[in-house]
Amino acid sequence: MFLKNSRPMQMKSIRAFILALGFLMLIVSFGAASRQKNSVTLIGGIQRSIGEGQTMGCEKIALRPKDVIRYFSTATEVSFSTFHYESIILPCAFSGKLRRNGVVYGWSINAAGAGYLYPEDGRENLFFLCYRSCAKALPGLMGL
Repeated sequence: MFLKNSRPMQMKSIRAFILALGFLMLIVSFGAASRQKNSVTLIGGIQRSIGEGQTMGCEKIALRPKDVIRYFSTATEVSFSTFHYESIILPCAFSGKLRRNGVVYGWSINAAGAGYLYPEDGRENLFFLCYRSCAKALPGLMGL
């Protein structure tokens, strides 16, 4: 009688183990995919452009490579219409090139926190706005 009941118990234990293993693999693969989603690498240097007239202190701030990576990892990607209505464009911007998720982009970040990615392969431009998390990460940009 003990042997008759032990086989179904073993099968339940094996099923539970396989289910738990599958769930663990799903969590690990999701974590790897989400880390890869925000994979940003700077290519080359950072250029500053200052408009004419009132510069609003642009010459006093600088972006480091880690700031650019942080910006494009934390800023919110928005539609063109949202960008158009919510962005503030100041006469101060930083630009360069980067690789994001394997695609090379020209990038630009305006001192008020509006950002662009211009894909070199002809895809549509991407638009970013800096909300709370980004503003905390880059106070120099948002302080102008």
